[in-house]
Amino acid sequence: MSKAKYLYIDDENDSSIQSIINGFNDVNLIEVEYFPLSKFKEFSNLRNELIKGRKDNYYGGIIIDLRLDGDGPDRVDFNATSITQELRSITARGDIKAFPIILCSTEPKIRETYDVDKSSHDLFDYKFEKSITPNFPKFSEKLAALANGYNELNSNTPSLKKIFGREDIDLFDPRIAERFLDAESKTVVYDFAHFVVKNLFHNTNPLLKERVVAARLGIDIEASGENWNKLLGEVFKGAKYAGLFSDGWHRWWADSIISIFKTLSDKKLSFINANERVKLLEDKTGIKGLIAAKPLPKCISTEFWTICEGYKKPLDPLEGFKIFSSHELKPWQENKYLSLEAIIERIGIEKGLRPHSSELKRIDTLKKKLK
Repeated sequence: MSKAKYLYIDDENDSSIQSIINGFNDVNLIEVEYFPLSKFKEFSNLRNELIKGRKDNYYGGIIIDLRLDGDGPDRVDFNATSITQELRSITARGDIKAFPIILCSTEPKIRETYDVDKSSHDLFDYKFEKSITPNFPKFSEKLAALANGYNELNSNTPSLKKIFGREDIDLFDPRIAERFLDAESKTVVYDFAHFVVKNLFHNTNPLLKERVVAARLGIDIEASGENWNKLLGEVFKGAKYAGLFSDGWHRWWADSIISIFKTLSDKKLSFINANERVKLLEDKTGIKGLIAAKPLPKCISTEFWTICEGYKKPLDPLEGFKIFSSHELKPWQENKYLSLEAIIERIGIEKGLRPHSSELKRIDTLKKKLK
């Protein structure tokens, strides 16, 4: 499969831009090419050029800076949101094939503009911050998966079984995919892509991140090392998500984790503590060297079911505090949590992690007790 080409659109034109382009190209999973914005000062000219390039299959995706109307030498009178809205409308009409659009900007600009404008969040498939040391391997993996996934969606009539990578979707909570099962609802390629990335990958349930899987199994990932990788890769292999964009996002089905555990024991996973879970897993699988996770400071329970988003360590939700979210959770999605220690030490505050307002009174009461 040939590498996907992304056009990089930015009003800056300096060494920092070239270093980002080189960073992606050095990983060699995708090809990134600078787009000379200075040649297209008018909105219509840029729009027409991007349409032509897509029709000619010149590029497979776009990386775009948030503030094209900033202080850069190639500044224009419009921003990334306006051109992205136009491109999404054009692809929805079927004039050109749909493609991924990635937002790239500095953290201050994202907080100042993107985080405030909630209506723009649905426009972009993924965002990453310009920083001193961007994680190019991670970003490249996701951008390659997005481009390949869009190509698959454009080439074949989307099938929910193919998108989910499972045949038994009739067993799912019907609310999860109700939009796509309603014959009266018109859906386009971007709807499927957006649903998977924003509703499945970014939230807990029905898919889980690796650290949440480890928490539910009671395991300390770092202390268990290769033994954890063996357990996950061999015993729980069948729970691995294999649907749309799975090459870029590694997730596991929550229901499959429970089902596989049931084949090992008649004990209910959520009702036993970390030590019991780990002993049972070692006894039943023969994989030794699994280390049970310990509670975070100011916590007692080891009946873990989630993680503290600040420390990325196992946490019993009953000892955690719900995190504020800028979007309303779907009925099937679970809250994310912070531990009291993370809140007191302000861990993750720079990433926007803060407790929900409904938790503030309980937090204040516990702080007073600690004093």
